[in-house]
Amino acid sequence: MLDWLGSVQIRKRTGTRVELELTRATAWAGWGLAAVGAWLVALAAVWSVILGVVVLATGVLLGTLRRSLIFDRDEGLLRSEQRIFGIRRRAAIPLFHLRAVVVAYRRGGLYVAYVERRVGGSIHLDEARRPAPLLKLAEAIAEVAELRLVFDATTRIAALD
Repeated sequence: MLDWLGSVQIRKRTGTRVELELTRATAWAGWGLAAVGAWLVALAAVWSVILGVVVLATGVLLGTLRRSLIFDRDEGLLRSEQRIFGIRRRAAIPLFHLRAVVVAYRRGGLYVAYVERRVGGSIHLDEARRPAPLLKLAEAIAEVAELRLVFDATTRIAALD
């Protein structure tokens, strides 16, 4: 139901570069939740203050969340930047450390797209109920970064989770 929340989209694409970022809907939803949380706190009932603080904190988290991934074949790097509450975390990963772009089926009817690394954990891209948007994203990355594209929709993989 909330597939659009926290979804990654292609912001810019050239023959040697793909820039991904979170959709604006994530920030809008976050600031909307923050407004609802502030309204609940203003009601001043004990239950509404507690619930309001939780909703307000969640809204500010989503409202300030920024994430960008830049796959650049000319530089030979994947640049990752993530901001939460204004705190920035950056990483630069050489493309030769990446193994494949994977779209796999998981339990509950959910497809997950991620970049598999040779060393270290995988880099989560996005998840959705339908594989088509994830395949479009994965194909763009695989083409630019010259990575293998793996699409595994078998239930065998879902059973191993």
